Amino acid sequence: MRGNLQSVIERDEPFVGMPPRAQHARVRSILYCGGTGTASIVDIARRLASAGRGFEVHNFARSADRAAMLEAFDALRGHGEVYHHFDLPDDLRAQKSAVAMSPTHASTQIYCSGPRAFIDLVERQARNWVYATNIHKIVLDDRTA
Repeated sequence: MRGNLQSVIERDEPFVGMPPRAQHARVRSILYCGGTGTASIVDIARRLASAGRGFEVHNFARSADRAAMLEAFDALRGHGEVYHHFDLPDDLRAQKSAVAMSPTHASTQIYCSGPRAFIDLVERQARNWVYATNIHKIVLDDRTA
């Protein structure tokens, strides 16, 4: 791990456990995914659900027919809030992701997985609201990290 960046390659398990702060029942967890990051966020949401922790998922995809794992997300609706965002231009995607975390408490845990530009966007927005140590980025198969 370099700094606050968790780099994962395909053969590794993308998520090992919850940070200690996320284990507290009242800590808010907001999960963002786009494209390749969908499976990692589904895994985190399942782990939070099995631990009895609430969460909010924001799934961004180019279109509903190209979105991955919709059924897996929808199966988690009883444990947390799930929002799907389809066909959004870049500026509207940025607005939707910003609104989802504002306002929030500094102890909120932000999880993000997807393309590098998407992760960078969410991180920039999250730094306005939460402690840097509470931003968890999952970069899949990024050999430049």
